[in-house]
Amino acid sequence: MKPLIQKLPIDSSSSFVARTYTTPYFETPWHQHEEYELLIETMGQGSVFVGDFIGEYEAGDVFLLGKNLPHWFRKKDSESTGSAVVVQFKEEIFGETFLKLPEMQQISNLLKNASHGIALKGDLKTTVGNTLKSIESLTGFSQLSALLNSLNQISISDQITFLTNSPIISFSKQDQDRIHKVFEYTMQNFQNKILLKDVAAITNQSESAFSHYFKKNTKKNYIQFLTEIRISHACNLLLTTEKSVTEICYESGFHNWSNFSEHFNKILKQSPMKYRKGSVREERLELMSESNN
Repeated sequence: MKPLIQKLPIDSSSSFVARTYTTPYFETPWHQHEEYELLIETMGQGSVFVGDFIGEYEAGDVFLLGKNLPHWFRKKDSESTGSAVVVQFKEEIFGETFLKLPEMQQISNLLKNASHGIALKGDLKTTVGNTLKSIESLTGFSQLSALLNSLNQISISDQITFLTNSPIISFSKQDQDRIHKVFEYTMQNFQNKILLKDVAAITNQSESAFSHYFKKNTKKNYIQFLTEIRISHACNLLLTTEKSVTEICYESGFHNWSNFSEHFNKILKQSPMKYRKGSVREERLELMSESNN
């Protein structure tokens, strides 16, 4: 079966997509497509899945995703409005010869590295984000120039975080549907006790078959995946609420403090209290990505 491909319509006057998508057209399941994607989240917040990376996104975040890199931006609140400016393009629009020019070497390398998923930070995020907010209104050479300029700025900057090292796999529609159902079930239930047999039942597999299947397709076992979702939620609560660390522990789906503390230290390389006192959001993306690499 062919991979599930998300196709966004290309206007006859342009060689690539540059468009704002807002709820309900903003929402897509866990998916992949043949185009590179450069986007800025302009409204909403929630969880982001890129390859085997699990983290959080909010308005203003900018990402560059490689072709066929599986991803999903899931709103925190299903009733809220989500919106993003999405630019999708194929490297073929530049032509094979053009990308081989010495002046294009850094952009060419960037497109290769985009297979890891890239989150922008600092001034780079602001600058490229502002360009993306205006790119939809541009036409002709000005629009293409804005895309090239954004890619060039990213290619020469160190204000980026690579999100994943997992190899890219082409997923069939059946696999995409199965994995999305597991992701969605987990997001809806991670604060409660989850039994492996219940998750396996979603895919109509035995526990052992499901465990092998999930690890093969996501490059991590299900318990690790569930733990990272819980830790990501705990990070968000630590930075955005005044709740005690003990409250956050139980609200994130952990059933005892020692288990929570052990996993938090393993993934974030610091205690929850230290994280709350000293962490900024962009550091959090780096710490979560480092746990995958």
